[in-house]
Amino acid sequence: MLEFGGYQAAGAAGVVAGVLPSDTARPEPLPCLHETTRHLPPSAQFDAWRDANASFLIHHIPPSRPESYEAEATTWSFGRLALTKAETPGGAYSRTAECLRRDGLDHWCFSMALQGSRVHRARDQVTMMQPGQIMLDSLAQPFEVARTRSSWLFLYLPRDLLPETSRLGYDSRMLNTPEGRLLADHLRLLSAELPRMTAPEAERMAEATQAMIALAVAPGTGAEQAISGPVAAAQIMRLRALIRANLGSATFGPARLCRLAGISRSQLYRLFEMHGGVALCIQRERLAAAHRALSNPADPRSISEIAESVGLFDPSSFSRMFRRSYGISPRDLRLSTSAGTRTAGSHVPAAAWQAGNFPALLRML
Repeated sequence: MLEFGGYQAAGAAGVVAGVLPSDTARPEPLPCLHETTRHLPPSAQFDAWRDANASFLIHHIPPSRPESYEAEATTWSFGRLALTKAETPGGAYSRTAECLRRDGLDHWCFSMALQGSRVHRARDQVTMMQPGQIMLDSLAQPFEVARTRSSWLFLYLPRDLLPETSRLGYDSRMLNTPEGRLLADHLRLLSAELPRMTAPEAERMAEATQAMIALAVAPGTGAEQAISGPVAAAQIMRLRALIRANLGSATFGPARLCRLAGISRSQLYRLFEMHGGVALCIQRERLAAAHRALSNPADPRSISEIAESVGLFDPSSFSRMFRRSYGISPRDLRLSTSAGTRTAGSHVPAAAWQAGNFPALLRML
């Protein structure tokens, strides 16, 4: 057991995971999830890192098993964004179809090497990345990576956060543009400043970062469009919060959402047009909430109780929709969680990291 700012946390599979202590002179410090293998015997480090990440990525054992595997990652969550700074030895890993079914994540990910290089393969697309280059890819598709000893930055955001990203499908792409390089510089500065920021400061920085992303993924569209993206994203964030607050009502729909938000039906439909429509987004929120609950080993409720809590009262319809969305039945997901095939991180004493592991943090964005 280790202590973090007066709290105790036990690392999953030997990996220490906890909220780093902060400067007590700073009000409302921004917490972070810190994971490391440096405290472990060298022979146990690779297995610990592989097991701690097993539900999100599959780390492959190299032909010559490493004598040590000192890995470290720190993640800050701000707004609906998460920034990870990681230092890892060389190796190979993949995100498989089974990983996609287990965690249900379809977030966008911007990745950039500070040191080292990697080869990234998604479907038939192979990309070689060198330090300073920035790449956009999706967690909604399988991929394979081989990398050297590296230091990396990863910025994660939900797929629906910016309307500009909806037209990109699931394809990976390098951002070798002035706008992309500007975003890369922004991420470097962000990784240096976030440890010193308070929570309110980080919330404001999330807005600025979203504007940078809007510019980087849609270069050449003009300043007006680059500014309107975050405005629309803020409106959708507010609407999503209203949807989440009313998931327990089976009759909750577009008409009631319009009344609660104080906007017209036509405006509501325009905002959600690029996301598949209002009704589909409400359904996705219901299923995502159910997925989070079923993935939480500490949630004692039955499958039917969880379904009813998100407004889905027909067991057969719920099971059918859930399997269609995640490729696994609610029962099988609950069984895999109970059997321990999902990695459960240590309890971290902060609301944003209640489950204490990285996939859970991303699901909460």
